[in-house]
Amino acid sequence: MPGSAMPGSTIFIDDNPPESLDSLRARYARLSSRRSPDGTEAWLNWAVRVVCPGNYVGLVQATVTASLSALIAYVMLYAAWGNGYGREAVAAMVEHLLKNCGVSTFCALVDARNQPSIALLRALGFTFDQHRTGAALLHGDVADELEFRLEGAPAPTVTPQGTILSDWHGTKTEH
Repeated sequence: MPGSAMPGSTIFIDDNPPESLDSLRARYARLSSRRSPDGTEAWLNWAVRVVCPGNYVGLVQATVTASLSALIAYVMLYAAWGNGYGREAVAAMVEHLLKNCGVSTFCALVDARNQPSIALLRALGFTFDQHRTGAALLHGDVADELEFRLEGAPAPTVTPQGTILSDWHGTKTEH
């Protein structure tokens, strides 16, 4: 994704910007298998593109278990923060998983310092479930993690400009 090395985009996740385009391609090739190595989980990933002007601004991901629950994650380019694209993309992913995959329980783990992400989840109707002290190691620092849960459909969301979720197999979900 162009701009994925933009400073700030990975500040709240234990992930570094890709070292090269080849390393990014290799990572996405692994993820595009859509299954965990042991076959027990579905790995679903979508790139987030703004309809107009057509720029990619992030990605959303879901790990779906056999019990039809999903652990979700999302990363937006730093320059796209605050425009509602993340909220719209996460809502579209949750709605897709509800309608097409039978998922009814969603979980998100968030760095306790990530106030924009916490606000995004709350705006979609996720509720705080638990605080995990020292649960994550982010860029060499121990960090607290918050767990948020959602049962069923997300709260309605305002569409800033419209986004399209494109999975890595060409399937598009417009929102």
